[in-house]
Amino acid sequence: VAVPTLLESEAGVNDLLERLEIHYLANRERQNLHFALLTDFADAPQESLPSDAALLKLASEGVEALNEKYKDERTDAFFLFHRPRLWNPRERKWMGYERKRGKLAALNAFLRDGRTDAFSAVVGDTSALSNTQYVITLDTDTRLLMDSARSLVETMAHPLNHPQYDPRKGRVTAGHGILQPRVETGIDSGGRSLFARLFSGETGIDI
Repeated sequence: VAVPTLLESEAGVNDLLERLEIHYLANRERQNLHFALLTDFADAPQESLPSDAALLKLASEGVEALNEKYKDERTDAFFLFHRPRLWNPRERKWMGYERKRGKLAALNAFLRDGRTDAFSAVVGDTSALSNTQYVITLDTDTRLLMDSARSLVETMAHPLNHPQYDPRKGRVTAGHGILQPRVETGIDSGGRSLFARLFSGETGIDI
């Protein structure tokens, strides 16, 4: 379970760690699930800022603390993969390469080939990830509901959903390579702004 996100403030990092723990608690019975933050620093006019080291230290120690907190259940549940800023000549700023897409591409390269060159910091025992078959990607504010990770994997693992890759066409022509489930607005977020109220409709009711 991967959460691509940014390290922007101490409060934001603490919120990310809390949400990662909530994802785990909602799916803790699945011993083969792992939970990772894929992080960049915010865009900047220079390669590093004075606040960078403290934010990365807070995130790293937070992930280590979560692994320590649940060590009686397992020792390989939580991870941090952090990338450094790179110069983007088009944007004319220092930033994470290709932002969210770049983080996911770097994670997949690591899972497939063990390549860690895209990351400046990796926290957690990555030997547990060598047999990873599926990546569940969550936005920072998305909730992984109770046991929903199992349902997603079951759907992808169904024989009729297996992706069939056509090398001549260069794409999947049958089955599924990517699955996007239905997304609903939660009760607590449906009234946060006029935009949310206009577009979320009734919340708390299974539509």
